[in-house]
Amino acid sequence: MSRIITYRLLVIILLAKFSVGFAQSSSEVFLFELSQENGNYKLAKPTNISNNEGYDNQPAFLNNEELVYAATFDNQTDIVKLNFVTKEKQRLTNTPGSEFSPKPTPDGKYISAIILAKDGSQVLAKYPLKGGQPKIIPSSQKIGYYCWYDRKTVFSFVVGSPPSLQEWNTKNSRFKIIMMNPGRSLSRIPNQKTVSFIHKESDDIWYVNSYDPSTDKVTYITECLKDAEDMTWASNGTAFMSSKKEIYKFNPSTDQNWILVADMDTFNLSEATRLAVSPDLKWMAVVIGE
Repeated sequence: MSRIITYRLLVIILLAKFSVGFAQSSSEVFLFELSQENGNYKLAKPTNISNNEGYDNQPAFLNNEELVYAATFDNQTDIVKLNFVTKEKQRLTNTPGSEFSPKPTPDGKYISAIILAKDGSQVLAKYPLKGGQPKIIPSSQKIGYYCWYDRKTVFSFVVGSPPSLQEWNTKNSRFKIIMMNPGRSLSRIPNQKTVSFIHKESDDIWYVNSYDPSTDKVTYITECLKDAEDMTWASNGTAFMSSKKEIYKFNPSTDQNWILVADMDTFNLSEATRLAVSPDLKWMAVVIGE
């Protein structure tokens, strides 16, 4: 009997080690007005647009008036689409499993998301914007986080020990390892043919790097703020990163260091994590811990 218990405990430990845990503490998605003058950015007038008990997280803009995010309903997580101009809110999914990391696909016809099934499997799927059943994208790997590069290529955080950044050709299901120990922020860099990722070289040293698939070259961009890995890019090539209660900006063309944009204490809000910026640079979605 003791051997059976020990074996079951080992299985539980291994599952915890090799899985990406999406279930997190309660949070809300806030929408800020974003303005800039001569490269100086300002946040103003935060509004709680999720306003829902539990985990509301991972916002992504579809256009200048709509965004999607993951929201908790009845102990499961589904995808919500919100038009923050008309205030129309639509629950895009309602499935036995949970969906996370919603993003628009490059063709603009789908919302992609990670499906976390009851059996612990994690797959990437596409949901038609006009409604309908999801299209599962076959994969031999367990996908944690991801970003689209083009209509067939996905860069993915592949769950493992250690985790890895891999280039995934979704047409032939082939994977190519780029680097080990990535962070969870993966993005196509605007106006470039590169993707950015966080490389956790050690417990204390984290870098923002870019990768060019055409040359197979990794390039250093800048060092992360201490213990910070939540980052997004604006359409003009400026990066934004959250660090506890503060949000910073960095433009590789003009800045030498991260520059403070806003402190959540100013708005009586708690710590900020994930970020997203609208294409017209007039709005920023910020995830705030409850």
